[in-house]
Amino acid sequence: MNSIGIKAPAKINLFLDITGKLDNGYHEIASVMQTIDLFDYVSIEKADKISVKCSKGNIDGENNIAYKAAKLFFENTGIDSGADIFIDKRIPMQAGMAGGSADAAAVLYGLNRIFGEPLSVEELCRIGAKCGADVPFSLMGGTMLAEGIGDKLSPLPSMPDCWLVIVKPDFGMSTPESYKYYDEHSLFALEHPDEQNLIHSLEESDLSSLCGSLYNVLEHTVEDPCIGEIKNEMLKLGALGSMMTGSGTAVYGIFDSVHTAVAAKNSLSEKYSSVFLSRPTSLGACFDKSYAVYKRLDELDIKFERVDHPAVYTMEEMDSLGIFNKGVVGKNLFLRDNKGHRHFLVFVFGDKHVNLEAIQNELGIKHVSFGSAERLDKYLGLTKGSVSPLGVINDTTASVEFIIDKEFAEYPCVGVHPNQNTSTVWLSFEDLMKVIKENGNKIDFINI
Repeated sequence: MNSIGIKAPAKINLFLDITGKLDNGYHEIASVMQTIDLFDYVSIEKADKISVKCSKGNIDGENNIAYKAAKLFFENTGIDSGADIFIDKRIPMQAGMAGGSADAAAVLYGLNRIFGEPLSVEELCRIGAKCGADVPFSLMGGTMLAEGIGDKLSPLPSMPDCWLVIVKPDFGMSTPESYKYYDEHSLFALEHPDEQNLIHSLEESDLSSLCGSLYNVLEHTVEDPCIGEIKNEMLKLGALGSMMTGSGTAVYGIFDSVHTAVAAKNSLSEKYSSVFLSRPTSLGACFDKSYAVYKRLDELDIKFERVDHPAVYTMEEMDSLGIFNKGVVGKNLFLRDNKGHRHFLVFVFGDKHVNLEAIQNELGIKHVSFGSAERLDKYLGLTKGSVSPLGVINDTTASVEFIIDKEFAEYPCVGVHPNQNTSTVWLSFEDLMKVIKENGNKIDFINI
């Protein structure tokens, strides 16, 4: 293996308190952390030396924590090599969401995979702790209690399923700045609640109780009233609870309904430029199964935009609506036709069909493209399978084509829609044709 793609999930703090300060200046904490399905994407290729490039921010080269992670990996394994590392930055910076730590964790995980896994998970975590306190957690993921300087991790019951709306204001706050403010303003004199109430809520899978136990002592280190204003807006829009995460300045709201969460996101997006919809995940740094698709698009010099979003409905939610038949799996692809209309192209396998009309009516899909075998043959060179409209996306301007064919059953798929995070690509119709023609008029590339 010469290259690999890694998904690096962001985190939020459900609880964060400072419990002491060590002689070396580090602060001891008690924190309940949760990974969410908002990712940076880290691609790694073997090289003679270490290089790091990032899509955003002036954090290339040795200025990036990912560089330090790679350097420590090679020093600790004795491997005489290097790596070209590229970070597609999606997690907002100076937000309290462990974006840098997630990237460092992804580098350690990815290098370990490329070079035959010479290090155990425990060894990776030990190296990661030298890069930053949150790196071991970013490697492990899920729901965990972090103590000490953040390096002592204890697994907790998973956070109840919910929806998260996250707002990152236009200003940021670095972790050192936040802790410095805490010390200089004697915030240790504040009343400090116990994390046990929140842990009990996790044990009982009680989302309402959990939302009533949210706490972050570092909220007091941000003087800008914007944090409180966002929290109040979240609550007015239906959030069960709202809190700033980490050292800030991102604020999240917890929602128990996808409809309420989407409406809140849309409302907040009118005022704030960085608003995200997400869900809790059990993942830490992990292999990006979509990487081969995007790497091939780059090799073909195809211009594309990767769009990752949490599924609009869970399996259970769709079952309760009576509009989904389990077992349909596929690779999802956005494209634009020559009139600029967006399409959602889904290649799937299986002999189970969906009640397509019910989905269309339920989600209010207005613009639907009905394909035909003739059209498939003309444009794609495909004559097998059936084509129908499908509307499992929260976009009333999109049109969808759904291709079902049992012959795709042996193809590995990027994800199961809609109960996992969905990876999609936006392409022009002409570029889609180029991809297919470059691959011998076969669709198997699309369905990697």
